[in-house]
Amino acid sequence: MTPGGIEDIDPAVLARGVIGVGFEGVDPSTAPLDALRAFGPGGIILFGRNVGDAGELRALIAALRETGFPPPLITIDQEGGRVARIRDGVAALPSAMALGAGGDTAAAGALATLLGRDLARLGVGADFAPVADLSLQPASRVIGTRAFGDDPERVAAFVTAFAQGLERGGVAAALKHFPGHGSTAEDSHVAFPRVTADAATLRARDIVPFARAIAAHAASIVMTAHVVIDAFDADHPATLSRAVLTGVLRDELGFQGVVATDCLEMDAIARGVGTVRGAVEALAAGADLLLISHHLEIAHEAADAIAAAVRAERIPEQRLREAYARVLALRNRFPAVVPDAQPLDEEAPVEAARRAVTVLRGDAKLAADQPVTVISFEGALTDNAATSGARARAVEEPSLSSALRRRRWKSEVMRVPLEPDRDDVDLLLEHVRRLGGREFVIVTRSAHLYPAQRDAVARILAAVPDALIVSAREPYDALLWPQARRIACIYGDQPLAFEGCADVLSGRAEPRGVLPVRLSAYA
Repeated sequence: MTPGGIEDIDPAVLARGVIGVGFEGVDPSTAPLDALRAFGPGGIILFGRNVGDAGELRALIAALRETGFPPPLITIDQEGGRVARIRDGVAALPSAMALGAGGDTAAAGALATLLGRDLARLGVGADFAPVADLSLQPASRVIGTRAFGDDPERVAAFVTAFAQGLERGGVAAALKHFPGHGSTAEDSHVAFPRVTADAATLRARDIVPFARAIAAHAASIVMTAHVVIDAFDADHPATLSRAVLTGVLRDELGFQGVVATDCLEMDAIARGVGTVRGAVEALAAGADLLLISHHLEIAHEAADAIAAAVRAERIPEQRLREAYARVLALRNRFPAVVPDAQPLDEEAPVEAARRAVTVLRGDAKLAADQPVTVISFEGALTDNAATSGARARAVEEPSLSSALRRRRWKSEVMRVPLEPDRDDVDLLLEHVRRLGGREFVIVTRSAHLYPAQRDAVARILAAVPDALIVSAREPYDALLWPQARRIACIYGDQPLAFEGCADVLSGRAEPRGVLPVRLSAYA
């Protein structure tokens, strides 16, 4: 079927064809294939809960593709860094901020091509990446290292290169979260963020990465933000705003591809207008692919509500047909698994992780003749973007100490809670004082958001002033301890980030990273 042959399709069928759905299940025997086939969604989104071993995932995607003709668009959030639904069988990429620190847009594009090829081989048609937001808010728990940095033009260059790389690899890229989620501390998974900057500031700052990538025709999709942008529409989040989606995105920036909503079951929508009404309003505002990621019964309700709104002429039928045609055109672009055939550098991800290591103070290289004690602050960080749709797994925490041991370094790890109480730190310091003739490395995780962690590090530094601090998440931790003599940032706490860091600490690689955000603005 072609976009030009949809005039006679019933609005109920069209409505289901503009909805992207999620489900529970990791293989064809546990996925609701009959229900998906009967519904006929325009897209299907995969989460960690759907990812089994490589064979299960490949079989699942093949079965999902057979539920429609053309196949529904199989989508996923595979950004790299902390948001990566597939952990094995596809290229593991550093965080966007690590790539920004590395400073090489061509390398970022090549990595994206590597990832796109691996996704295409699996049968995935679209990757909801890259993040085009700016990292403007240190208190943000939702953006942080998912952004390439805070400079609009620099981020725009990385966003464009990454999106082009994904599409070169064989999958559609998506710029998110339009028109920018990076200046808010609130997480739209659980809150209702609001941006109060004036329109001139937004056009010169937040919108720039989107505008540049759109002008370069880099991405097939733009994903919306559940964020109220006062300067454009103070009454509706961008996802539901015609002023934002049609006025700014379509008319002003000239975007002609698919506008996809972020998940309409997120609290910013679900606890506001509600998911079903949100789907109707998002379509009316100019969205084409409406994501309802967790409950198929809600997707049914939303499709019925859209069809009813069209029949009652509350939404022009042409708006629904236009959205369906755009989604259908994207589905038709990926009727078969045709990945990029060019030779690609399989070692590029770890090289990017090495290149990202940014030394802000002192020398990060460890003494070759001394053992190492890694004091690692660990625990369940609040990270709704990374954990959405995940399934419980018994996995060992990635460890810088393990990475050093793989390089034949004598190393031990002391794991400390993210928010340690005073007794925890007292016991830790008793042990530290008994250890002599060794190096200490302190791995922090978002200490700028955890006061007890910040204070604990200060006490450790008082006992071992030459300890090396490795900021393993956002680099804002680097401002917290002016007394620290040695500080490095690695922009992630995934295995790949620790492998790159271990190469630098062991002297196998030189640190070449440059801060992608301006810390002085937040001192």
